[in-house]
Amino acid sequence: MNENVQFLKEHPVFQRLSEVYLHQLAEHMKVANLDAGSILFEEGESAELFYIVMEGTVDLYARISEDEEEWVQLIDVGEVIGWSWLVPPYRWAFSAKSREGAMLMQFDAKAIRDLCDRDPAFGYGTMKQICSLMLGRLHTIRAQMGARIHELQKGS
Repeated sequence: MNENVQFLKEHPVFQRLSEVYLHQLAEHMKVANLDAGSILFEEGESAELFYIVMEGTVDLYARISEDEEEWVQLIDVGEVIGWSWLVPPYRWAFSAKSREGAMLMQFDAKAIRDLCDRDPAFGYGTMKQICSLMLGRLHTIRAQMGARIHELQKGS
């Protein structure tokens, strides 16, 4: 477990947490490996885990229709995947697939939600970090939408 605590200490999302919180988080994390092209989760599924990419990359997709997905963002080493686990109804807002294989740190979302509920200071700090992730994803999507609108206008 000491390796997990060290990993958390060095990660920007968790650096401000106290030693007590780091140890509590470390109890609910483990390494997960994905093969190339593996689906990590699909939009609409229950969000019971969240992840940090340790090696490799993961692509996020948004469902456009029943048969079509649109690429949203590449999640690279060190980045967190998932915020849906913290916001009811706890369903993934995107789908995620490994590009060429990936090693991830996987967190038990229910256990972390329980920690947030028991300790409001921890919960507030966690929520601020997740809101920051959400804002980053929204900015990415907004930029992509602007580029697509610009391309459509050029084509008209």
